[in-house]
Amino acid sequence: MAVYTRLTKEEIENHLKNYPLGKLVDFKEIIDGIDNSNFIIDTEKGRFILTIFESRINKKELPFFINFKLHLANKGICCPRPVLNNLGESIADLKGKKSSIVSFLSGATLKPQEDGYYSSITAQHCFEIGKVLAELHGAAIDFEMSRANELSVAGFRNLFSRFEQLVESYQKGLCDEILETLSFLEQNWKSALPQIAVHADLFPDNVFFSQDGKVSGVIDFYFAADDILIYDFAITANAWCFDEKNNFKEEKFIKLMEGYNEVRKFSVEELGFLEIAFLAAATRFLLTRLHDMFFTAKDSLVKVKNPQEYLAKMRYFRSKIS
Repeated sequence: MAVYTRLTKEEIENHLKNYPLGKLVDFKEIIDGIDNSNFIIDTEKGRFILTIFESRINKKELPFFINFKLHLANKGICCPRPVLNNLGESIADLKGKKSSIVSFLSGATLKPQEDGYYSSITAQHCFEIGKVLAELHGAAIDFEMSRANELSVAGFRNLFSRFEQLVESYQKGLCDEILETLSFLEQNWKSALPQIAVHADLFPDNVFFSQDGKVSGVIDFYFAADDILIYDFAITANAWCFDEKNNFKEEKFIKLMEGYNEVRKFSVEELGFLEIAFLAAATRFLLTRLHDMFFTAKDSLVKVKNPQEYLAKMRYFRSKIS
């Protein structure tokens, strides 16, 4: 159960006195989360999500994450809208920790198989994802806050250095393969392409769909940061356009691009950089999965994902670059 900070009914009622949400009607813990403590709260004004931020999130970065969601919601993006308290604040103290309340989104995420693969992803899902990603990019253009992306190419080598000495014992030859890829990306990265605040983690478990197949919500903005738009698109394609055998599904990619193009079109220069962005996205998740595999405690609630999935993707995209 991923609720680290328990709340009583009385504690929630007292907390709600600071918000224009009326009286508490009901509440329940959300046990599906990993990083934070979350509660569904029903009040006289409707249903909301109360989040208490735990140790994995840097509290100094919370204003960026919360204000980014507020900015996007004000632009009509279907993401959780932070609720301001009576002092006009979107972040409040609760039991010695930082917390926020956001609107409740309807719909449901796609359900993965036991191996983590989402066999239910269709080409139409990819079209809808491409469309909402482009809408998010358009809405973010005038967001004034910024946050450097530690999980972009400039940060890869520092991340890799944390576990570089462990890689060879995990898989022979992999260390040199990763180092070669890092050098290639560092030499060929184009940070001067169009860049704004992006989601940077638009995986199937971060998207709600309604019964008609439309996107009803985008959640989990805690990897959001400034980066080039084509990298964000490449991250999304890595997550949505492969099958369970790590085969790239061209028809899904085509629909993802069609959905994006319906709202915003990439420049010729961006499209010419797409293969390198694909490789960078695959490398990012290979590195983070290796990091989690080496350093996640055995009794942790975090489910460690298989690095081999993104090793296969990294190799695929490396083979496509002449």
